[in-house]
Amino acid sequence: MIKLILSRGIEHGPTPTAWTTLAPAADFTAVRERGIRVVTLDRGYDSTVPARAPWLLLGAKTLSYAVNMASLREARRRGADDAIFVTTDGFVLEAPTASLVVRRGDRFTTPAPTGGILHGTTQLSLFAYLEERGFETGYEQIPTEALATVDAAWLVSSVRLAAPITAVDRADIPTDAALTADLNAYLLSPRD
Repeated sequence: MIKLILSRGIEHGPTPTAWTTLAPAADFTAVRERGIRVVTLDRGYDSTVPARAPWLLLGAKTLSYAVNMASLREARRRGADDAIFVTTDGFVLEAPTASLVVRRGDRFTTPAPTGGILHGTTQLSLFAYLEERGFETGYEQIPTEALATVDAAWLVSSVRLAAPITAVDRADIPTDAALTADLNAYLLSPRD
């Protein structure tokens, strides 16, 4: 696992600072094969806040992962493996360290990157692959209750890859083992 970190440098300094870290990645094979249970956690703002108050920088990647790690501890306390953040007015955002991808029929969607979240690099790569295979992809506001009606869902990230979601808030949802294996084979393959 390689991380590249870039900052503006020391306060009032003229030079940015960058560094790279290299560490062995955990083996997520079992998670990719058996899936994960998630809980929804309120992120504490409604879906209109990012547009109304852009100075809050809700979609900015920062060095502080305190909220993300606290949410993972809360998910485990609730008997789940991971969490999905939702807005106070009932829309899905993202997971603490992953993007959400849902499937309904031949259409794959992810929450729109307008609600204080960023595009996921793994999600973007996965959408390109799905489009090459003839599937429709898109961005939309996904109501939290719609998670119970999906044909399949995954949390996707650059290290864990595509982990199928088996339950949301203790309610089972369908999985697709063959498609999950195909997605992970693609994500593990060499490509530009």
